[in-house]
Amino acid sequence: MTPRFRISSCVLAFAAAAIFATANNAVAQQPTPRSAAPAGTQPQGVQQPATPSATLPNGASSINETYGDWTVDCRLAEGRKQCLLSQAQGNSQTGQRVYAIELRPPADGKTDGTILMPFGLNLDSGAILKLDDKDLGKGLRFSTCVPQGCLLPLSFPTVATDALRKGAKLVVASLNLSSGDAVTFNVSLNGFGAALDRMIQLAR
Repeated sequence: MTPRFRISSCVLAFAAAAIFATANNAVAQQPTPRSAAPAGTQPQGVQQPATPSATLPNGASSINETYGDWTVDCRLAEGRKQCLLSQAQGNSQTGQRVYAIELRPPADGKTDGTILMPFGLNLDSGAILKLDDKDLGKGLRFSTCVPQGCLLPLSFPTVATDALRKGAKLVVASLNLSSGDAVTFNVSLNGFGAALDRMIQLAR
């Protein structure tokens, strides 16, 4: 049996963080337009409205909670909340993580996320998802590989997350590159609904 491992440092977020960081750096490098009015000419007593800072319950800077087999991680970074719902599995003999899934808070009627799969898979074949042995969606395509493994971006519409709340397991399967055998991960949905609700609550 493959044990589940908690994702203690948001292992998949590094890919999204790298993309966002690149975009943010590009924006940051653009020259900032200067005000047309000379310094000191603004009316006295007029102040710019303060931008409200994001907060977590009880003034915490980070929250990490477990619901069944899922972990909710919310933290403050540069005045913004970063929340993730995750589950990971590892090899009990090596201690190496071989599978992980992270989901971000729902937006625009969908819940986006990323699945981390091990090396040695047929990337061209992508991966399929099954919910309690029934097909879920039309399959996923690998986007890239990083030192920890290969990434499958995913996007669940609300109807899919509603189904996941009621399911027992999510099956993620791909093909071994050399043998063509199926490489399958059974993802427990125990606690998924409660964890998703908690992430949504904290992300507000």
